[in-house]
Amino acid sequence: MSLLPPNTTQLERAIEKAQLRFTPSATVLTLWNARTCPVNLLPVLAWASSIEDWDYQWPEQQKRDAIEASPDLHRRKGTPYAIKAALSVRGQPDALLIERADCVSRNGTATRNGYRRRGGPSQWATYRIILQRPITLDQAATITSMLATVTRNCCHLVALDYSRVALRHNGYTTRDGQYTRGIIN
Repeated sequence: MSLLPPNTTQLERAIEKAQLRFTPSATVLTLWNARTCPVNLLPVLAWASSIEDWDYQWPEQQKRDAIEASPDLHRRKGTPYAIKAALSVRGQPDALLIERADCVSRNGTATRNGYRRRGGPSQWATYRIILQRPITLDQAATITSMLATVTRNCCHLVALDYSRVALRHNGYTTRDGQYTRGIIN
């Protein structure tokens, strides 16, 4: 059965016949789904989803989660929600986001807890991330570059602080330069 009008050319009929042979199969339709895409094609799907900080070392589940979260992150890019969601995908779901980190004035209302610094109203576009889980220096660099992709250009990261979960002298970790005990500015 043809949907073409009676005055079509032989070429148009041949194209229609060839096209009917190549209908999309269920396999092709699953390639755009982060949950059903084959593992070896996840980097291609990540590129198509505009994931800028893709890491081949991530476990498979983290790769799938990053791809699945990408459309929502792009819709809300530049908001605190996007920062928290991106940190959650990168293994830091309980990280604290301190907005206006350098905007404390001397009026008696600020609590001195180390989360904010005095900077005045000109420093409104700053933020600090306080992590609740230890990370390596390489992971910190990855998180810092990822934060640059999800925040607005006018906002500046003051510090990536994981001093609360710093490594201890307990014999479980070695001092090989991969870890630090503090803040990365």
